[in-house]
Amino acid sequence: MKSEPGGSAGLRRRFRIEWAWVTALASAIIVATVLGGWTRPADDLLYDAAMRLAPADADSSLLIVAIDEPSLEALGRWPWPRRLHAELLDRLAEARPRSITLDLLLTEPAADDPALAAAMRAAPVGLPAQFLIPGRDGRAFERIDPVPALARAARIGHANTLIDSDGTVRSAASCFNPAPGIAPLQHLMRIQGTPGSGNGCAPQRLRFAPPESFATISYVSVLRGEVPPALIAGRRVLIGMTAQGLGDRYPVPVSDGGNMPGVEINANIANAQLQDAWVHSPSLPVRLAAALAPAWLLMIAFWRIRPRAGSLLALALMLATLAISTAALAAHWWIAPGPALLGLALVYPLWGWRRLQATSDYMGGELARLEQEEALPLTRQDPIDTDHVTRQARQLARAIAQLRDLKRLVGDALAGLPDPALVSDLAGRIVLTNGAARSAFGDELEGVDAAALLADIGLPMARQTIAAYLASPAQGHIEFEARDGRAFVLRRAAIISADGQPQGQIDYLTDITAIALARRERERMLQLLSHDMRAPQAAILALLAQDDAGIDRARIARHARQTLTLADSFVDLARMQERGFDPEPVIAADLASEAADSLWPIAQQRGVQITVIDESDCAFVAAERESLFRAFVNLIDNAVKYSPDQGEVKVRIDCAADQVRLSVRDHGKGIDPAILPRLFERFASDGAGDMVKGIGLGLNYVAAVVQRHGGTITAQPANGGGAEFIITLPLDASA
Repeated sequence: MKSEPGGSAGLRRRFRIEWAWVTALASAIIVATVLGGWTRPADDLLYDAAMRLAPADADSSLLIVAIDEPSLEALGRWPWPRRLHAELLDRLAEARPRSITLDLLLTEPAADDPALAAAMRAAPVGLPAQFLIPGRDGRAFERIDPVPALARAARIGHANTLIDSDGTVRSAASCFNPAPGIAPLQHLMRIQGTPGSGNGCAPQRLRFAPPESFATISYVSVLRGEVPPALIAGRRVLIGMTAQGLGDRYPVPVSDGGNMPGVEINANIANAQLQDAWVHSPSLPVRLAAALAPAWLLMIAFWRIRPRAGSLLALALMLATLAISTAALAAHWWIAPGPALLGLALVYPLWGWRRLQATSDYMGGELARLEQEEALPLTRQDPIDTDHVTRQARQLARAIAQLRDLKRLVGDALAGLPDPALVSDLAGRIVLTNGAARSAFGDELEGVDAAALLADIGLPMARQTIAAYLASPAQGHIEFEARDGRAFVLRRAAIISADGQPQGQIDYLTDITAIALARRERERMLQLLSHDMRAPQAAILALLAQDDAGIDRARIARHARQTLTLADSFVDLARMQERGFDPEPVIAADLASEAADSLWPIAQQRGVQITVIDESDCAFVAAERESLFRAFVNLIDNAVKYSPDQGEVKVRIDCAADQVRLSVRDHGKGIDPAILPRLFERFASDGAGDMVKGIGLGLNYVAAVVQRHGGTITAQPANGGGAEFIITLPLDASA
């Protein structure tokens, strides 16, 4: 029973569907979070942490005159007589500051208000007003101004501190508009000529400087004249309470769990005005994009990376989101990271759950189908387990065990094949081989292109045939000869998966070298019988058919001797291939002389003179006497045949460099250059007239004998015409 086609494709479609709805659900939640501010508390905490990492720089033109503990100790308990404030203002005015802000709520009249009002007129002084929302007696709001005498002598600005729901001060408003139709009141820091831009009356986040970053001097020190005027001249002076027991303190992001005095908060507001360092919030589309981008990037990456890498990427995206928010804060922008972090924390478990569920459903279906496969009967009954995951794990373990056994069976079968086998993938790269392939072609076969390897081991003339077969192996098989002389039958079979999809191919090479050699020997035998042995036999029959008076017995004998020589040479060649080399010391010159003497009757008939010149000093060679004698006979006989009547054949034997050299030279027509490269191959011959024809086996026999004796043979055209054959044999060192 085949597996249902497209099983893995179905799982991929299921993954796409799950991915799409997880992405859509997470995106909807992220958008709702941005619009609804669901993560505002967490964002505020992250804002506080980022503020501590990227605080603002304190402006050097701001100076705080602090109503601190030393001042309370020196001047008595609070509140002080307003004449002291008047004296302080006079002292400050003498130093010519740029502006003075008296950050004190002076809403109750006092006897010395005229003196304080007079001091205020001498210097540009700002006083705070406060809004109560809701106001007393059921009013929507109530504005509390300084006493009229002081209000007429100073500039009035609001000093309402905006406190978030968690009790922390993070923002301020450049103006305060308690109700529609009411003229807004500028902030106390703005009416004092502090430059900078504001966002109307809408609250803006502050980028705080670290606590106690602004220049601060004690109230009592100024009052006593202990502060040099140069320290005050040209600066913006803020007078306010910093002592712990006076209560004007609020939590801020940079306070590390402590509180910051209200006058220092106003100094931070003035600092933001001076440096234009209000923290801005991006537009809604930008905030949505910043919140959605990390989750979308993670969802896209889920298609490309492994689960472990996915968790690392999720963590990296979270850290990157926090880093970007901190970097943006340093540039006076705040991109709340909460929605993006929520999205990342949401999509990772959601996608993991849905992917696991899809994988579990797919694996359950595939295991159920696999249990019905006849080739892999998973019928063993395990104890029933009610846990779904455990049950699937056991099914998977059984399937893996049997598939492992099957893989081992296939591997053992492949390894046991006697001939090379190459398994390659769809790209043609070898992925599996057997021992015979590694022995034949080397150990480093994995990853090699199978087609290139097969083409490379064949002879150049066979490469095109191999390539054509591998491209279209429908013809079954081909035979080719390798470069090392072996012959192979190549068969290629496709590897098809259970759902009918191609997975690769297997190439099997059957070594038929012995068969190919036998086939070639048969062809040679047939050629010998049909041509070389048939021709002299036919000539003998033709001569015998003549009248008794016209029978040329010499010619009949020559043709019969030619047939015998051919048969002897062929038999000797066959014997040399079967038996080992068994030499004995032989005097090369004596053997050459005997060979020349054996051919004297034939040479005498045509008047050819055979001259043997011995300059070897009776040199010995290690030789198989009979075969080397026959080789000399064949070579000299060949020279006699190709010599003209009344010609001469010279046989010279000499020694040179531990070698014996025998040369045979005739004065015939020479060697056809076209046949010279294959002169020593079997059945290579050249016509030389009606009387003499080349047998084609004699020179091949000579070459085989010389090679068997460790020597060489060459042929070349001789000077003055004819041909010269030179045999070189090693001297017998033992003689």
